Amino acid sequence: MSVARIRPAHGGDAETIHHLLLACWQEAYAEHVPAEAFESLRRNGLAEWEAILREPEGVWIAHREGTTVGLARAIATGAGQVRALELEKLYVRESEYGSGTATNLLEISIGDAPCQTWVANYNARARRFYTKAGFTLDEGPGSIREARTASGIYLQRMVR
Repeated sequence: MSVARIRPAHGGDAETIHHLLLACWQEAYAEHVPAEAFESLRRNGLAEWEAILREPEGVWIAHREGTTVGLARAIATGAGQVRALELEKLYVRESEYGSGTATNLLEISIGDAPCQTWVANYNARARRFYTKAGFTLDEGPGSIREARTASGIYLQRMVR
């Protein structure tokens, strides 16, 4: 399999990213995330990405043979956080699992910088991926929070 091409996102990518996220969520979270969370993403996701991509710094998109297959977004966290950089999003299509696309998106978006990310309590695959990349579960204060998109789903912070 060839390597997916990765490029910075731009303002015209909002709809592409919106549809990619819907597909990734459906593939990875269908059995865990309630239908109303999917509906909220369908309803509000495009406008959210249009706003984000007004200044798209830190957003990367992976393409394979003209099809968008993954994305990453890294953001500055602000004062009071355990790390100054957060990998806010890293998604790849199921067809990309094991291809290196997620690893390449991680590398291009955060490099080897100290960073934090949040992983759903049920997402063992993501935990293994981040652990392999040098992240560990944070057991400190504020390291667990409820997902804003779905009640009953908890996220745990991982750091490196």
